[in-house]
Amino acid sequence: MSHPAHHMRGPMGRRLVLGIAAGVVAAPRAEAQPRALPAGTVTLVVPFGAGSTNDILARLVAPELAARLGQPVVVDNRAGAGGTLGIGQVIRARPDGLTLALVSASSIPINRALFRNLAFDPARDLSLLGIAGSTPNALIVSSESGITSLEALIAKAKQPGQPPLRHFSPGNGTSQHLSCAQLAAATGITVENVPYRGPAEGVTGLLAGETNFGFASVPSVAGLLRDGRLRALATTGPRPSALPGVPTLVSLGYPGFADTDIWFGLAVARAVPAEVLALLRAALDQALADAALRERLTRAGFDAVPQRTPEQLEAFVTTQVAFWSDLVQRSGATMD
Repeated sequence: MSHPAHHMRGPMGRRLVLGIAAGVVAAPRAEAQPRALPAGTVTLVVPFGAGSTNDILARLVAPELAARLGQPVVVDNRAGAGGTLGIGQVIRARPDGLTLALVSASSIPINRALFRNLAFDPARDLSLLGIAGSTPNALIVSSESGITSLEALIAKAKQPGQPPLRHFSPGNGTSQHLSCAQLAAATGITVENVPYRGPAEGVTGLLAGETNFGFASVPSVAGLLRDGRLRALATTGPRPSALPGVPTLVSLGYPGFADTDIWFGLAVARAVPAEVLALLRAALDQALADAALRERLTRAGFDAVPQRTPEQLEAFVTTQVAFWSDLVQRSGATMD
């Protein structure tokens, strides 16, 4: 993000395991489950590194999923190639339902448009089990920048003789990069993309003065915003975020940002049998209905998303592919 998980070594490839003591989410005694799902450990592959927004959500959901399945669940961070390495591993895994993917707007619709020579099609080759939550991206600056509003950022960019503002991104074609390109087009400012290895490195560069602004998911920067080291000027998406007093870009007159919340869900290879798919979907729906889990997700910065039927999930993916493909095309981003 391809060797089996237990052959990987090193900080990006090692298996990161949830739980205590033995390192696995121990499955409590539960009602007997139909044995459509083979006995054994369920692996939840996160196609990005530890501490990423994807990883944060996976580690919140995995214990509840384990409780509903009555089987252990481990999180396997498989970062690399913009998220395609981990997704490819899930698609190629034995289709028994024991290998799941933590997917998002980045790993399905965006990567489908961004990587033109992939050996697989994430929209075609994955079945979405459900959406666990969504989060807006926050438009952020360093608190030391003196910029306190989107209007001030635009005014700085349009000053005579001002070189293009530099914005960080966790890579070409990421939702954060596309949001910056969308903002530049909507406001008529000139910007320069400075890609970093990941979100954390991008934020570090912003704090060091290497860039002027950028977009980051709310969960990934919530602590720095609370500490006052970063300032949020606005957020994407149609609804106010958990950040107090921060307006949406929609409310500031940019309606094109209404559909740019980043969603996160769980998926399996489409080759998984229908009865296993149904069991996994039911377990995930039960987990996400748990009030305590919903509270933990909210505290972490994730918004609740109404659960959808399998048919609605298929339609949602189709709509998302069309939306993000258009943004990728207009940005000119490509990874091939």
